Amino acid sequence: MIKSESIINNLLTEVDSLSCRTRNIQQAYCNTSHSGLRNRLFYENKKISHRISEIFLIAKILKKRNKENLSFSSLLLEKCKRILYKNRIEKNLFFL
Repeated sequence: MIKSESIINNLLTEVDSLSCRTRNIQQAYCNTSHSGLRNRLFYENKKISHRISEIFLIAKILKKRNKENLSFSSLLLEKCKRILYKNRIEKNLFFL
């Protein structure tokens, strides 16, 4: 395995865990009425979205370096795109 593939695999794992955490935050946000907890969940979700955006930018750079159409960097890029799109759609959840 090439070093960049190892880094990409680590980023894929991180994106998966961040995506899972985002779903858990959204469920907890809907199920709680405690304002302090809601604020903490809101800011944690914001930090996670920022980290996914950072990984997305890294994935773009790695994709440019790679000449192949099908690669781990392409998978990482697509996964980040979908998660960011989903988060944008579900962003209104925090303003209900």
